[in-house]
Amino acid sequence: MRKSVFLILILILTACGTGGGTSSTPSLTASNPMPVIAASPSPAPVATLLPTPGQNMVILVAPPEAGPLMAQALTALAASTHWAFETRPTLTAAELKPEFKIVVFLQTPPDLPAWLAAAPQTQFVVTGGSELEAKANLSVIRQREEFRSFMAGYITVLVAPDWRGLGLMPAAPAQLVDAFINGGRFWCGRCIPIHGPVVLFPLVSALPAGTALADWQKAVSTQQKNVIESIYISPEAYSLELVKSLFTQKLILVGSQPPAAEITPLWAATLSFDPVPALQKIWPDLAAAKGGQTADASLAWSSVNEDWFSVGKQRLAQDILTSLLNGTIGPFSVPTQ
Repeated sequence: MRKSVFLILILILTACGTGGGTSSTPSLTASNPMPVIAASPSPAPVATLLPTPGQNMVILVAPPEAGPLMAQALTALAASTHWAFETRPTLTAAELKPEFKIVVFLQTPPDLPAWLAAAPQTQFVVTGGSELEAKANLSVIRQREEFRSFMAGYITVLVAPDWRGLGLMPAAPAQLVDAFINGGRFWCGRCIPIHGPVVLFPLVSALPAGTALADWQKAVSTQQKNVIESIYISPEAYSLELVKSLFTQKLILVGSQPPAAEITPLWAATLSFDPVPALQKIWPDLAAAKGGQTADASLAWSSVNEDWFSVGKQRLAQDILTSLLNGTIGPFSVPTQ
């Protein structure tokens, strides 16, 4: 009996020792967790930019540094219709070809009527042309400054600890001032601060286009009796010297252009237009040679400092922006009878 037990023990130990004395399955502990096997990344698709002879083409007329997001969007849209895409810094009417099916301008060319007449078979798209009327072969993506003013008012009081926001706005058109104030009050109603001096925010300093830096600085100094906490700098008021001056006053800043590196600690966000969603919306008609489309550019914020414009506040602003773009919210005051 003892001999049989001894033989069984020998067989068990021999089986356990198979494989050089190490287990083929490691134990899983905090110091030896299950290994994570990363999947090999799929190669990124490469858009075909060079056209084949006779292939339809999409042309973006813009300096390379001016429209990287638009170029990326057009690359994908052109690929979806099996067309080629090309960016050109300039384009003349003499360079137009029959295969140029869609030409996108980031700025209105001075001789636009001549372009439309010279190439009736081409669909032209102009961004930022809020004053333009769409035509048979012209579609317009409008940049509506009243939308930016409204969202600037909303965000400027949103990032101020006590709603004490100020807008440095152009005096004309006056509706931009109206939109800014409405945007702020859409967030906080009458916007009565907790601490004195008690005035209704947001406030506005509106000066004519081309106003000198010293006059903008004087306007801010005059408003400081109301203990301003945040300021929106409209495109008409913007200058690097003014921004630096406001930064030294420890004011939270919202603007329409990216900040200099040294300004970022107090820079809440940059508000700029984004024409890509509007272009994507009208693209099927453009590809089908149906011009005359009009769409509104969206807005986007960048250079965000989440110490002031947190993720939660950005979600609130995004909900308001969506309602503004779809017409649920209007940027202007309701006219009184």
